[in-house]
Amino acid sequence: MKTKHKVLFFGFISFTLLVALSVANGAAKEINIGTTSGANWTALPFKVAVERNFFEKEGLRAKLIVFQGTNLMLTAMMAGELDYVTILPSIAGAAVRGLPVKVVASVAKASGYAIVAKPEINNLKALKGKRVAINSFGSAADFAVYTALSRNGLDPNRDVTLSAISGSPEARFAALMGGVVDAAVVSSPFEYKAEQKGFKTLLSVREMAELVSIPITGISVAQKKINKEPDEIVRVLRAVRAAILFLQSQREISVGLIEKTLKLDHAAAGRFYSLYREQYNPELTVPDSIVDEWVAMGTFRAKEKENKSVKVQTVYDWTFADKAK
Repeated sequence: MKTKHKVLFFGFISFTLLVALSVANGAAKEINIGTTSGANWTALPFKVAVERNFFEKEGLRAKLIVFQGTNLMLTAMMAGELDYVTILPSIAGAAVRGLPVKVVASVAKASGYAIVAKPEINNLKALKGKRVAINSFGSAADFAVYTALSRNGLDPNRDVTLSAISGSPEARFAALMGGVVDAAVVSSPFEYKAEQKGFKTLLSVREMAELVSIPITGISVAQKKINKEPDEIVRVLRAVRAAILFLQSQREISVGLIEKTLKLDHAAAGRFYSLYREQYNPELTVPDSIVDEWVAMGTFRAKEKENKSVKVQTVYDWTFADKAK
């Protein structure tokens, strides 16, 4: 009888757990996350969190919505149409200007930018007197190359000519191939395509990160979300962190994802996985020195001097990341 009672008891417990899980799954809250692109290595944690059900395990059903511009994304979040956005530097700039927004997590340690150049150009200093393509003035790419050049002894305003070529990395690479520019800032892994055409990777993602660290992808929220639903923010960050750890630990699956998502051959996907793996950030937080870079990015081309009285702590709130860990 005792054995029978045990079987019945554990059977009841199992049934209860199944019912609870079913209810939890059925009651999963829908959240909208604004992002700039899915075809980027820094966006992979969000893709994995959705496809591997890490959000579902936190009682959330996430919808990734692609936007073409950061300003539109910020406006949508402020209007309550988005719960979260994956942009960081522009949110930091908005927070400094007094908007009620905060950065709560960074999924990477680096921007993901690389610099490609004509094969005869061997280093950054060799860019003196040359033309370099960026996407737009005041952008993260502009700040990255501007700062990298400055920290290599060049004056970006005098020693090089930065040319804004809007559109995709293909547009900037077309300018490079056509001889309009001598180098270009691209989002990794576009440097692989450039190498296949005989051009050189002047600065890799890792090398760029050593010169200037401006992670551009993570999680940002409006202050009203912080006030009303702090527990949900922790659950979102737990899901994203689980996805980052998955990418770092599951090499073969991750290489396959990179191969498919970034349209690389298998060998190249393996090479870039090794590069990206070390740049993912399961800690979710970044030091104040990086936050300083975000703030500087918003003012480095402005006529007004950077407001030194601004406290970087107004830009972020790491309490949710600490709880998620």
